[in-house]
Amino acid sequence: MVRTKKLFLAAIIFLFAKNVCAVEIHPMIGVWDYKHDTDAVALNFKIVDHNNDINIKYLGKLQRTYDVSFFFDVNQGFSHLDMSNNTWNNELSAYIGTGIARPFYLTHSAKLSFVPSFSIGLYQEFENGKDMGFPIEFKSEVGLNYSAFKNSIIGVSYNHISNADIGDKNPGSDNILFTFRLKEIF
Repeated sequence: MVRTKKLFLAAIIFLFAKNVCAVEIHPMIGVWDYKHDTDAVALNFKIVDHNNDINIKYLGKLQRTYDVSFFFDVNQGFSHLDMSNNTWNNELSAYIGTGIARPFYLTHSAKLSFVPSFSIGLYQEFENGKDMGFPIEFKSEVGLNYSAFKNSIIGVSYNHISNADIGDKNPGSDNILFTFRLKEIF
């Protein structure tokens, strides 16, 4: 329980210590670790910082990103609900990371974009959550976004989280996430 409190306190400090000007928040939901037995629900918040772009020759303008992800398994239902006869699995885990992203606009109107990104972060499992073998994990992601309306985005992304064999084991996880978000700049 102490580890849980420390992780959530770090996440809150991480999110609110930043200068929130010109920041986009991308809420995403999907399936975590769909290729393995885990197949849990993934809830991800990707924060894109437009104030501090990194300009690298041959790569262009890279955006700084911050990820806060929660993974939980609901295959056995919610035992606290009266309508459920199943028990909660207690398969919980979280990932907090920082990285870079580079959007490539596929149309002249910038309505369709392809966004690869890479981040490094800390992963923590709780109770019966998936043991990824090491607390430091790398996340590579590709996303496809469509600007359907003036201030909104519909998108899908695929990401892989792995410790690159620096831990005692490296099961990795493959995840598919969907987003529908308002593209507001705070």
